[in-house]
Amino acid sequence: MLSEKLLVSESKRRAHIFNNLDKYLRIIVDTVKMLDKDAEVYLFGSVADGRYLLSSDIDILLVTEMPPGKVIAELWKSGITDPFEIHVITKNAYELYRRRAKLIRLTSSPQETQHS
Repeated sequence: MLSEKLLVSESKRRAHIFNNLDKYLRIIVDTVKMLDKDAEVYLFGSVADGRYLLSSDIDILLVTEMPPGKVIAELWKSGITDPFEIHVITKNAYELYRRRAKLIRLTSSPQETQHS
């Protein structure tokens, strides 16, 4: 009975995040840009491809020279946890991701979002 309640609660939480994804993506971009104004933020994976389920994770690629632990800790403080999967890389590793995945560049204002 308790496990069923936990599953229902988790399903509702994930549905809320997916239904309000723009809000959460804005929090991610704003938090990262506060730490590093030159950082780049991308959405990739099943959500970027439009083939996700509520059980999917939401893959976020951060291109920055900042230490990954610092960036992830700040995102956690901002409420960004599961189902977000944060990948922090340097500019040197960016090309590998660009060649292998559809990347959607995220900006603070939705009209500036770019597909690569």
